[in-house]
Amino acid sequence: MPNSIHKFHFILFEGFSNMVLASAMEPLRDVKIRSVGATLEWQISTLNNAPVKSSSGLSIEPDTPLPVLERNHTVILVAGYGVRRLVNPEALLQIRLATRSAGTILGLDTAPWLMAATGLLDDHDATIHWQELDAFQEHFPAVNVTTQRFVKSGRMRTCGGASTALDLILDLIREKFGAAAAFDATTMFIYDPERQNKLRRGPGTLKHQGSPALLTAINVMAENIEHPLLLGRISQAASTSLRTLNRLFLDELGTSPGKYYQMLRLGRARDLALETDLSIEQIALRCGFTSAQSLSRSFSGTHNTSISSIRKGKPLRKTIKELVKEQQNDRSNECKTQ
Repeated sequence: MPNSIHKFHFILFEGFSNMVLASAMEPLRDVKIRSVGATLEWQISTLNNAPVKSSSGLSIEPDTPLPVLERNHTVILVAGYGVRRLVNPEALLQIRLATRSAGTILGLDTAPWLMAATGLLDDHDATIHWQELDAFQEHFPAVNVTTQRFVKSGRMRTCGGASTALDLILDLIREKFGAAAAFDATTMFIYDPERQNKLRRGPGTLKHQGSPALLTAINVMAENIEHPLLLGRISQAASTSLRTLNRLFLDELGTSPGKYYQMLRLGRARDLALETDLSIEQIALRCGFTSAQSLSRSFSGTHNTSISSIRKGKPLRKTIKELVKEQQNDRSNECKTQ
């Protein structure tokens, strides 16, 4: 959907889990960086616009007062320890008003308790953190409580802890932005595939996310960013034909293998532009492009912005020689003033 804006609104409650919040927000951040033709925005609110502390003591200031969300917005409620203490008429009224017109409502960790207390989950399937399942079922007989990792029921989405929050967000990304975006968010730390496999991380362990041949092909692509392989070599490494490989990518990720390979290389180029002071020419060579001009054309064509523009506002790192010279100048100035 060209030029569409997807708005996500996080409502944090006292005692929320940092890990649950990160599991929900970081995949969205990854999609925001890579997205083409869609814009993601998110804000954080709290009850009464007051700061809240996580279960580990991290204090969060809200970005904006709690609004009444529009139909196209997604609201994400994040609660943790002490959720029962949060149930009072004023809090429930604020939640009802904020979620009344929201397009999709997510309850993470113990937030389904608050959703149920407002009546949002009446006659809906729902789940909650496993420690609260029995009490949840007893307190809210109008809710059909299940033990699934996450539950979709109408515009309601509920889950338990951090790992299930990640599953739920990836499923939401798949719905809104497609399978390729969800897969990219799942495998955002793929740059050292050998180590990832040893640690049982990365695409090789995500059997439910793609077929073995597809995962093998993506691993091979990730291992060969600087010196890209022909697709025929990649299909051989995946023990499949080029035609079958093309079908797997189109069916499971909604894009061709060549386009996906280019997305990986451009993603690496973007990271190098943001995190290093390498020249565009050096970045191009490290990402398998023949020249800076070739990289710039591909990047602009995919992301509708130039690779050089994303460096604007990023302070360049000073060299050791520059830092030493600054220190010498400072000492010289000190001596003059004494």
